[in-house]
Amino acid sequence: MGGFAGGDEGGYWDIDIPPNAMVKHNDKRSKNRNGTSSYIERNDLGYTIKAYAKDKTGYDTISFVPCECETFTIEGYDEIPLESNSMYIAYKALIDFTDDLDIEDFFYTYKVVVTKETVSTSSHAAAFVLLVKEACNLILSRDELDSIGSRVDDDVPFFIHRYHVDDSFS
Repeated sequence: MGGFAGGDEGGYWDIDIPPNAMVKHNDKRSKNRNGTSSYIERNDLGYTIKAYAKDKTGYDTISFVPCECETFTIEGYDEIPLESNSMYIAYKALIDFTDDLDIEDFFYTYKVVVTKETVSTSSHAAAFVLLVKEACNLILSRDELDSIGSRVDDDVPFFIHRYHVDDSFS
């Protein structure tokens, strides 16, 4: 398992939030009518996903942006210690479940940037897991995603399934 798509993995990005007009990444699972992924955006500057609240009245944006990082880094969540952050817990659960060191390597060259409007941390963890799956080319079944999500919080599988209502998994 593992590995990540090519592109410019090094250097710094001089803004914290990726541009809104990101090119959608072709995805074999969930397609909109234009044939592009319906929930993950990708371009040379990073990856982005929207983390929806339970009632779908709002969403936050989770992005992976290029950064030379010495450790796993999250920006936009200063009020929560890293070890308590649901995305950091999901990061650890992904590594423990997959035993894939490419995930760790990826986060030496990318940081997580969160633009918040809601407070649903379970949706952040679910969006994070799906974005890592895409960015690191992980092959994970729905049951495996559920298992990883359950290690973070009981609500995480609920949010993962909201992205995949019409998807088919291997």
